[in-house]
Amino acid sequence: MDTLRTPTSSPIALTATRFACDALRAWFRPKTGVMIVLMGISATALCATHPASPLFGGILHARGPHGVYTEIRFEPHRLIARVHEPHMCVLHAHLVHGDPHTSRYAIEPPQGGRFCDELVDGEILIHPHTPNDVIAEFRSVRMDWSGRFRRQTQAH
Repeated sequence: MDTLRTPTSSPIALTATRFACDALRAWFRPKTGVMIVLMGISATALCATHPASPLFGGILHARGPHGVYTEIRFEPHRLIARVHEPHMCVLHAHLVHGDPHTSRYAIEPPQGGRFCDELVDGEILIHPHTPNDVIAEFRSVRMDWSGRFRRQTQAH
C-alpha cells in the first residue's frame, strides 16, 4: 500500500516563496490605497449631478409666422439675449422683479442692431413653464415679440 507522501520543502524554497510573497505584498499595499481613493473619486464624479445650463434657446415671433432664433443666458440678477440672423444683436437686461410665476427684466441700452434698438426702454418678461422650458416676452413701446425657450445642453 502506497501512502501519499507529503511534499517536503527545502528551506531554500520556503525562503524564496516567502521573499516573493513579501515583495508582492510590499508592491500592492501602497497601490491598493491609491486605487481605493481613485475609485471613490470616480464614483463620486459619476454620481454627481451636473449643474443645469443657464442657456435657453428658442424662436421669437411677432404676429406673423416668421421668427428669429434667440438665445437667453441667465446670470444672477440679469440675463443676456443674443438675437441671431437676420437681426444680429445682443441685449443685456437686469432683474427688476422676480417670483415663481414671472420675472421682469429691464432692458439696458443696446449696443447696436436695429432690432435691439427698437427695444430701448423695454422689458423682458420670463414665465417659467417647467425647469427646462420658459415663455419669454420682449416688449417695448415699438414692438412686442414672444416665444418658448428650452434649456440647452451645456458643452463640457
